[in-house]
Amino acid sequence: MRGDKIKLREMFLNLLKNAKDAISSAGMITLHAYPEGNNILIQISDTGCGIASEDLDDIFTPFVTHKQGGSGLGLAIVQKTADAHGGVIQVRSDPGRGTTFSVTLPIQYDSQQ
Repeated sequence: MRGDKIKLREMFLNLLKNAKDAISSAGMITLHAYPEGNNILIQISDTGCGIASEDLDDIFTPFVTHKQGGSGLGLAIVQKTADAHGGVIQVRSDPGRGTTFSVTLPIQYDSQQ
């Protein structure tokens, strides 16, 4: 896979930090990554507080936050990074049970190998 490794790292660290912030000490975070056709699918899930359904529509909007002390920039940057790499980000959340962010990024093969 090709891409800006600093931006991609920042994107995944942001998603992992959000997951950490959402769980209690007894919570769990999982990360799964696997190929899916010509893409790689990375899923970060937590067993935290979840996101209210009415808040899901604007979580990627810059400066909109539903988290105490949040800047509203983290998920906006995550989406911008996914877009810049030809990817897609999706979210599923169940309030009180957890959230899963799925990032699908294209795999680019080096034709010289």
